[in-house]
Amino acid sequence: MSTPQSDPLLQAETTCGTLLYELQIIWDEVGETDADRDETLLELERECLEVYRRKVDQANRCRAQLRQTIADSEAELAAITSAMGGEASAYWAGQE
Repeated sequence: MSTPQSDPLLQAETTCGTLLYELQIIWDEVGETDADRDETLLELERECLEVYRRKVDQANRCRAQLRQTIADSEAELAAITSAMGGEASAYWAGQE
């Protein structure tokens, strides 16, 4: 079980909660309206979703690239095995 100090997700939650609390204190001090507060919070949510979307897109591109590299390597291995007089299917059958 991870401790709060070593759990990055928990640290991020704590940091976000702390920052939101600090923002609310500032808003109280300067008299920010509820409408302005809501607008700011919606903007923060949109920005957060954009960041998540970019990270998911990046991870999907990395996964696709990795899969393509694996497929290319398998094809190369099959060609080498065939050139050596063997059957690539016999090699792959032994790998499962």
